[in-house]
Amino acid sequence: MISNQNIENINNHSAYLKSYETKLYKKDSIIYQRGKKIDFLYIILNGEIESILEKNKISNSNIILKKGSSLGLMDLILNRNYSKTMLAKKTSVLALIKKKYFLDFIKPFKYESILLKSLAIDIDNQNKNFWS
Repeated sequence: MISNQNIENINNHSAYLKSYETKLYKKDSIIYQRGKKIDFLYIILNGEIESILEKNKISNSNIILKKGSSLGLMDLILNRNYSKTMLAKKTSVLALIKKKYFLDFIKPFKYESILLKSLAIDIDNQNKNFWS
């Protein structure tokens, strides 16, 4: 049986559930490039994505991300442009979540948002160029 509170929670999250789409990226397709403005947060539903940190046109510090991984989350939380280029290593299906809808969940000045941003800054400072 669904209670009234559960129905309210479903209704509150319906905008979020409608805020994404899925997209197929063929092998060697660029998902996004380093330095570009963030429009979406991505979740890998299937496939493999390579996270490429570019230095002087030489690729290094590459990381392979798989199903369930997010792309652009750290950059979005820290309010910066994409810090890496993302490339489909295999044909992949990604969920695209609009930046606006994600930011609606982490309202500014709420303690959860402040804590999340503080943790993201600490993690990013300790592990430069590790996060996608």
